[in-house]
Amino acid sequence: MKMKTTQGHINAVRGGAWAARLFLPALLFASSSAFLGAGELVAYRAAKIVRSAGEVIAPGLLIVRDGKVEDVLAGDAKPPEGAKVVELADTVVLPGLVNPLSAISQNNYRSGPGRASQSNSSPTDGRKSVGLSALNLKHEVYRRLGRTGYTTFAVVPNDTKGIIAGQASVIRPALGKEKEATALELSDSAYLMLGFAAGKTWYDAGDRYLKKAVDDILKEKAAKKKAEEEARKKAEEAKKKGTKPVEGEKKPPAKPVAKPVAKPPAKAPAKPKAPDPLTLLFKGEKKAFVRVTSPAAISHLFAFLDSLPMKFQFVLVTGPQPPELVELILERRKQITAVILEPRMGRLPDTSVYVNTAKLFLEAGMPVAFVPLRDTIDGHREVFFHLAAMVKSGVLPHEALAGVTTVPAGLLGLGSKVGSLSKGGLANFVCYDGDPLSGAARILSVYVEGRKVFEDDPATGKLSGEAVR
Repeated sequence: MKMKTTQGHINAVRGGAWAARLFLPALLFASSSAFLGAGELVAYRAAKIVRSAGEVIAPGLLIVRDGKVEDVLAGDAKPPEGAKVVELADTVVLPGLVNPLSAISQNNYRSGPGRASQSNSSPTDGRKSVGLSALNLKHEVYRRLGRTGYTTFAVVPNDTKGIIAGQASVIRPALGKEKEATALELSDSAYLMLGFAAGKTWYDAGDRYLKKAVDDILKEKAAKKKAEEEARKKAEEAKKKGTKPVEGEKKPPAKPVAKPVAKPPAKAPAKPKAPDPLTLLFKGEKKAFVRVTSPAAISHLFAFLDSLPMKFQFVLVTGPQPPELVELILERRKQITAVILEPRMGRLPDTSVYVNTAKLFLEAGMPVAFVPLRDTIDGHREVFFHLAAMVKSGVLPHEALAGVTTVPAGLLGLGSKVGSLSKGGLANFVCYDGDPLSGAARILSVYVEGRKVFEDDPATGKLSGEAVR
């Protein structure tokens, strides 16, 4: 059974390796699923375990207790006492993949890519929209996320368009018993999604929303400084007036104490007003992703940012860019902390010359995270095919792997939980039948928090991976 895809050449590459993989024992999958009870101690032995990008143990022994990673040992190590051992045979185990920017939902699942793209004519304000509110657990896409190899998704509201697209929530695939979207939640608001396009309309929108937030902060600071100065002056005046009385001077008679007046019952305190996400952004208390695609729009964005009296750091989401624009972006490394790209080459305008934008950033030390070319189930399953092409074009293997694991996990503030098989982190991992960066490896099984959510048996053609309700 071939993986479903819309790209025939991917099928052709993988189809040639199909017969060679039939020898993998079906017992591998039947045995592992029996050891996934909550609170159990399980040891998974595999030919190769990638603990994190660049850190490989071959063969390795992954110890999982109660859905979390306890340790990764050498393959010949003795499992902990009481552990159930699962033999994963000749498999390669990777940390679960992390998508830092997705809008995968009922709408774009049917219509194709849709990472909350901006409209050039409608730079609206969606700062109060949260990605979690856009989830509909009744839709099949959330039950099938476990098939992809991705175990962490940062989702933004896909029905918002504009300069402020909303706040991203981080979720995991459905395990089968969730009834509310919050059951999938790893983070309610990981970052604020912004966008910018070329033109006066967007520049004016930036003034209307972002510059106003800066002005509010500056007014607040000025008012606080004024209040502190007035309090200091009053304290000094009180100190001067508070001199000791002259000897022999009579003190004024004490006033009679008035009887206390009965106070009305206290009213319930008002609910605190939710802080403005934009205000938190400029105060350094909220992360931001800013998506800008065209070179003209990037130039307009930089000009606008330079006009603000306050700066904020952000992750740049963009497409393939020419070397000269990459240099301009790198000059702003104090403000741009990382870049998110699709794993594909770009072509220089009016030429047949292709450029590997990711390689240019990585060579300069800029962290790069990769997102699938298509924001669909199949698009996520195909990501390693495209990453393999990037490796052939100069991206180092550990950089490609970090781009879908440790780097995006760090951008989401979840580096200790996901993106690697670190001690104490969630036991999210994917089993492949070969090197994923070969572009031809097959996903055999996927585990989320120690529970198997996907299984593909090449011997029988049996495919699982839809959460059961």
